[in-house]
Amino acid sequence: MRVLHVYTVSESLPAPSKPIAEFIEISFSVAYLAAALERAGHENSLVVLRHGRFKSEVDAAIERSRPELICFTAVATEYPFVEKIAGYTRQRCPDAYHAVGGTHPILCPGEVCAEPWDAVCIGEGEAAVVELAAALDRGERPAGIAGWWFHDAAGIERNPARHFEQELDSLAFPDRSLWREWIADARKHTILIARGCPFPCTYCSNHALSQTAEGKFVRFRAVECVVAELERLCEEFPEATYCYFEVETITSNRKWAFEFAQRLEEFNAGRAAPLEFATNFRVHPGKRFPDFFAALARAGFSYLRIGIESGSERIRREVLKRYESNQDLLETFEDARNAGLSVYAYNLIGIPGETPEDFMETVEINRSSVIARSYIGIFYPYPGTELAQVCEERGIVVPRLEDCAERFRARLGLPEFPDRQVERLFRDFSFLVAGERAGLFERADAFLWQTIRGYPALERIARRLRGTGLLSGLRRVGAGLRARIAGLGSSESGA
Repeated sequence: MRVLHVYTVSESLPAPSKPIAEFIEISFSVAYLAAALERAGHENSLVVLRHGRFKSEVDAAIERSRPELICFTAVATEYPFVEKIAGYTRQRCPDAYHAVGGTHPILCPGEVCAEPWDAVCIGEGEAAVVELAAALDRGERPAGIAGWWFHDAAGIERNPARHFEQELDSLAFPDRSLWREWIADARKHTILIARGCPFPCTYCSNHALSQTAEGKFVRFRAVECVVAELERLCEEFPEATYCYFEVETITSNRKWAFEFAQRLEEFNAGRAAPLEFATNFRVHPGKRFPDFFAALARAGFSYLRIGIESGSERIRREVLKRYESNQDLLETFEDARNAGLSVYAYNLIGIPGETPEDFMETVEINRSSVIARSYIGIFYPYPGTELAQVCEERGIVVPRLEDCAERFRARLGLPEFPDRQVERLFRDFSFLVAGERAGLFERADAFLWQTIRGYPALERIARRLRGTGLLSGLRRVGAGLRARIAGLGSSESGA
C-alpha cells in the first residue's frame, strides 16, 4: 500500500529555506504513523505544505508517490487549510482513500466526518492506521475497525475508540528519514518521552483528550527505550548537537525523571561532543526541585521551558485551574538558575476574565532576573477545551479561523479586555518587560514583525521580499544607525 502523508506548517519569519527550519518541529503523529506503516510493509511518502499556494507541491507529490491512501493530520487552527488541500487531492486522486486524524478530528469527529473524508481517526492511530491499510490492501471496503469513523454515501459508521496504547515501548521509533528533504537544519532534534498529562488546565486539549478513550492516559516510555532512540538518532544524524525531550511535564513521574537524568549523564559522558538537552517543566504548589535541577544540569540540560501563562494568581487559579503561587514560580526559577539551567517562560494574553491590570502582573513577574527569555501568545480557545465551553456560556463568539495567526491576533472581543488593547500589549510585551533596557530601534523592529505575523498575507509578502535581500538590507541599515547613535552617546559621555 502506497501512503502519502500530508502535513501543513504555518508561515515563519525569518523564513527557512525549506518549509521546516529544524527537526524539533516535526509532527510526532506523522512520524509514528509512518513508522507503524513501514513496519507493516507499506510504503510512505510525505509532502509538507506552507499556507498559501499548494497545488504545484501536491501535484509533484502525487506524481512521485501515486498514493492509494492519503493521510492528513490537523489541529483546530490548521483544519480549514487541511480540508481545502484534501478537496484538491480528492479531485486529483479520486480513487485514493482519504483519512484524517489529529487533535481536532479526535475532539470534533462529528464536525469532520463528511466530505472530503472517507475516514476520521478518533484516537491514537498507530494500530488503527495499520488495520485500515491492511483492509485497503486486501481490496476490502474498511468497516468495523475500532478507532475509525467511516463516511460514504450510505452515511457514517461510528466505531468505538481504541484504548490508549499502554505499551509505548513496543511502537516503532518515529520515522525521521521521511522528513529530511523538508528540513533546513538537521542539528536539533526532539524525542517524545511520554504521552498524556495529569493536570486539568482549562486552556489545554489534554484534559479533553483524556476523556476520549479508556486506559491509563499518562504513560512514560522506559528510560532505556528513550536512550536507545537517542542512540539511533545520533547514528542517523551524526551532525546532531541538541535534543529536546518532549513531555507535558517531566516530573509527572519523579522517580522516572531522576533515573532518566542519570542515564543521560552516562550517555553524554561517553561522547566526544556531548549533546545539549532541554525539556518542559511544570511548577508544583509548595514543592521545590533543586536536587533534580542539579541532576539535569549534570546530564547536559541547558534550559527548561516553564509555563507561567498569567502573572495574576487570580486568573491562574479561577480561570486556568493552575494553583501555584507567584512565590512558587519565582522560587522554582531561582532553583533552576542556581543549578545552571536557564528558564524560558511562556505566557498568554487575552484570557477570558483577564483585565489589562491582570496582564501587567504577567509583565511584572517576567521582569524577574531569574528568567532568561520570555515568550507570549494571544489566547485562542481550541474546540473541546474547558475554556472554549466557558466562552460559549458567556456568549463569546469564537471565530472559525481561516488562517494560522491565532496566537498573533485577538479575535474574542472580550468586554473586559478589548481586542485592540490585547494586540497592542502583545506586540509591546518584550519591551514592557525590558523597561528602560529596550531601545527604540529594537522596539520598532519587534513590533513590526509581531504585527506581520498576525496577517498571513503580509507575512507571505515579507517572505518574498526577504528572498530579494531587501529586508536584510534594511535591518543592516537599522543596525548601523543604532551603532552610530550608541557611538555618539559614548563619545559625549567620554568628553
